[in-house]
Amino acid sequence: MSATIAVHGMTCDHCSKRVEKALRSVDGVQDVTMNRVGGAATVTFDSNKLDLGRLREVVIKSGFRAPIS
Repeated sequence: MSATIAVHGMTCDHCSKRVEKALRSVDGVQDVTMNRVGGAATVTFDSNKLDLGRLREVVIKSGFRAPIS
């Protein structure tokens, strides 16, 4: 499954790398594509292991806002 998560507060490449690293560290995440300018992360993941809520929690724990779009 693939989903796009809004990520607010990324102001530089370091920010997007931080979110990407946090998402990639989660078991079940298969791929992450960041769009810093657009303020989003597109995540491909195993929906048997994860849900969108868990991915949003990871973004928030990494220091950014992940509002429900």
